[in-house]
Amino acid sequence: MLDKESQLVGKAFLYVMVCLSPVVICIIIFLFAIEWGQPEFNGSFSLGNNIYMIEWDGGGRVIVQGSNLHGNTCYGGSQLIPTYENQYDSLGHFAEYVVDAKADNGWIIAKTGNKLNCQKRYYIIDKQHDIENLDAKEIIERYTTIFTDSCEFAKRCQINGIKIKW
Repeated sequence: MLDKESQLVGKAFLYVMVCLSPVVICIIIFLFAIEWGQPEFNGSFSLGNNIYMIEWDGGGRVIVQGSNLHGNTCYGGSQLIPTYENQYDSLGHFAEYVVDAKADNGWIIAKTGNKLNCQKRYYIIDKQHDIENLDAKEIIERYTTIFTDSCEFAKRCQINGIKIKW
């Protein structure tokens, strides 16, 4: 009797392993392919020059200089927008987050919102320099312009010849 029960358990185990192994293998292949072919599926949007807009855990979107890359997907990096100081409120909760960002070969434009005061900020990052070899602090200080007025932002976009539209 014990022998038949062990054979039955062994056959059930073998059946489960044979059926589940292809499913697990397919899931692994799918996840690997997604990292290379569809990084947006994982919340990673390339803006060029190693700058990415990513979905931040619990805080909305942020723009980073990528450092944690797998395939074409960025999972983390040095924060550019919003700046670290503006992202959190006094209690450590997420306050500012990226609403939208667009890019072309020379520029990145971004709009942020703030959960506390409903204030919007507008950012322009100049990518026409070799910013891939700079650290995030240098990019923020030298090549990022911040606006709180949408009219001033639009005027600067026009002056700089930025043709990116939301």
